[in-house]
Amino acid sequence: MSRPPLISRRLLLMGFWLAGTAMARAQVRRGTDQGIGGTGITRGDDHGIGGTGIVGVIQRFGSIYVNGERIAYASDVPVRIDGEAASTKGLRIGQLARVVATRQADGTLVTRNITIASEVSGPIEAVKGNELTVLGQKVVASDKESKLRAGTQVAVYGLRRTDGVIVASLVEPRREARDRVTGLVERGPDGLRIGGLKLNGVDPLLVGQRVQIEGSASQGAMRAAHTRIDDFSDLVGASRLSIEAYVQRAGANLQLGSGFVAHDGSRFGPAAGEARMVVNGVFDRSRGLQVDSAQAIGHGPGAPPPGGGNPNRSPGGSILHPNRGASTPGGGQPGAPGGPAPGSSPGTMPGSAPTGPTGPGGLSGPGGVGAPGGPMGPGGGMGGGGLGGPGGGMGGGRR
Repeated sequence: MSRPPLISRRLLLMGFWLAGTAMARAQVRRGTDQGIGGTGITRGDDHGIGGTGIVGVIQRFGSIYVNGERIAYASDVPVRIDGEAASTKGLRIGQLARVVATRQADGTLVTRNITIASEVSGPIEAVKGNELTVLGQKVVASDKESKLRAGTQVAVYGLRRTDGVIVASLVEPRREARDRVTGLVERGPDGLRIGGLKLNGVDPLLVGQRVQIEGSASQGAMRAAHTRIDDFSDLVGASRLSIEAYVQRAGANLQLGSGFVAHDGSRFGPAAGEARMVVNGVFDRSRGLQVDSAQAIGHGPGAPPPGGGNPNRSPGGSILHPNRGASTPGGGQPGAPGGPAPGSSPGTMPGSAPTGPTGPGGLSGPGGVGAPGGPMGPGGGMGGGGLGGPGGGMGGGRR
């Protein structure tokens, strides 16, 4: 009868050593996947896990500055402008950007996609002073933009005050602009509407929601062809949100001009009236926004009248789950524009850092073009040999 093979002491010890090494490597892998301060942003390249959704006006380039943050990107980063594929050459100061940014080991914020969204696009229906009407939406524009003629097709980028008026950061002429509007759907005496635009073919369950609607507009009414709830669900992978908005207090919450309500138990927002702010927070379990900080950036152009926005305007719902109940009958009519013209600065932007090495993956480093620390209005050019105002595009080599 043959004897079973014996395992030598040397082989047995070698097996224990290999098993211990594998367990140690597994522990290292788990240890490096921990987030920073519960933000969901990991140290080093997190390969898309977690991040901060940043929504705000492009302040300047180098790469792009949004909400005071410098966000780098690759030269071939995917860009979409109002749903259409584009490139970085189509980016302009004053456009409203939406990105998910992750922080690298060197502290650099990086995004792999840039979405640009106008608040309304279509023909200018009326011009009165520095106020334009586009698809029934009241728009406070700069002196230069107020010289545009009725009938001109434009895309309007900017932020809504809590009375529904859009404070334009850029009014960009656009050939054959699609009739498109994004805003809070309200119930009026003659049906549903966004601002002064009557809506046909829109589900009444969307009352109280911020919705993007595309269709055909004529004589103050739009026949909806496509509707999409604008609830920031496109910011995939974001566990935090930084959003620029006009804000006023609504009890224990903050009412944003876009129509959203954010939870603010610590009272970071304005005590009275309305202010232009960057609101930062984390998503709770129900995907609502819990505010953990807010920074006022001045009233900016087109500041609201004293006392805040229109109290008759629908309050909207939570930032990602708006209430579906009926709004105040009649909705709110935009109030009179006030404050300085949009040539003034919405706040002092951070200065350019000294030029540094190229970032990871061919991304631009800490350096950038522009004036060192000087304020800049949405329509203003950049000092120090920097890029121009809204008319100047941005090539791949200008970051």
